[in-house]
Amino acid sequence: MAAHVIVRWVEGDQLRVGSLGDVAAAKGAAGTVWVDVSEPDAETLQALAVHYPLHPLAIEDTLHFPQRPKIDAYPGNLFLAWVSPQLGDGQTLRLSEIDVFLGTDYLITSHRNHIMAIDEVGADACGVVARGAAWTLHSILDRSVDEVFPVVDMVGEELDRIEDELLTKVKDELLQELYRVKRVMLNLHKVIGPERDVLRAMARHDEFIDQEAYLYFQDVGDHVARISDAIDTYRDVASSVMDIYLSAISNRLNVVMKQLTVVATIFMPLTLISGIYGMNLTKTMWPSPEMWWSFPAVMGSFVVITIGMLFVFKRRGWW
Repeated sequence: MAAHVIVRWVEGDQLRVGSLGDVAAAKGAAGTVWVDVSEPDAETLQALAVHYPLHPLAIEDTLHFPQRPKIDAYPGNLFLAWVSPQLGDGQTLRLSEIDVFLGTDYLITSHRNHIMAIDEVGADACGVVARGAAWTLHSILDRSVDEVFPVVDMVGEELDRIEDELLTKVKDELLQELYRVKRVMLNLHKVIGPERDVLRAMARHDEFIDQEAYLYFQDVGDHVARISDAIDTYRDVASSVMDIYLSAISNRLNVVMKQLTVVATIFMPLTLISGIYGMNLTKTMWPSPEMWWSFPAVMGSFVVITIGMLFVFKRRGWW
């Protein structure tokens, strides 16, 4: 698929929107330029490199997906690789990467997937772009982080549901659902941790991000910290739910073994009696097999022994 480029810049109070061919005109407007590239390719990035100092290593990272969240400083700009977790179909986690070139008066964003945060900022681009490139980047990252909270809420709700169902009845399907939730948390943890480091590292690059703007990036960092704490908490909850599952399986096995043990214990004296009466020694056996009431007596003793043992087991709580 060919790259799609949207160029936004402000002239006076008017927002201008153009394509790749308008980059030179936007750059000459003496204001902040925001270039958004969807489905980037080498040709498009090289065309942008004619106007802006895009380092070859950064271009290579942009063309190779996925990248770990990171920040690199190059002459003339900062390069950020940012990952935006979003809920996909079937409550699955979809990771979308945003590659960013941040200069003093320009911002270049590149992505393969549809990014809702970029669409939202683009809808209000006039006020955001007019404030500067760093502020535009802040708006994108802020909205991107806000989209993670529904994912975290989904994880918490799923864990609560699985825990409630486990306390009611143990089902093997719940174990698969628990593993699915744990995979979501693992992927979130891989993303959120490095993104906290990226936001902290921005403080060292005051040539691109002034002190006032960094205060707002710190607020984004606080949101990321809240998400990270929630993930750590839910990972502990997931471990507790796993313990509940294993305990329930163990208890169910103990109940089954107890029932089987009771049945086997009841049949032990019955087997002994039937074994004795199965011998060929008939002269000294009582009651003698020749008596008409001997068989009913033996069967009756079986019933009495069974009822008696069940009564004793019930009294002692073994049944």
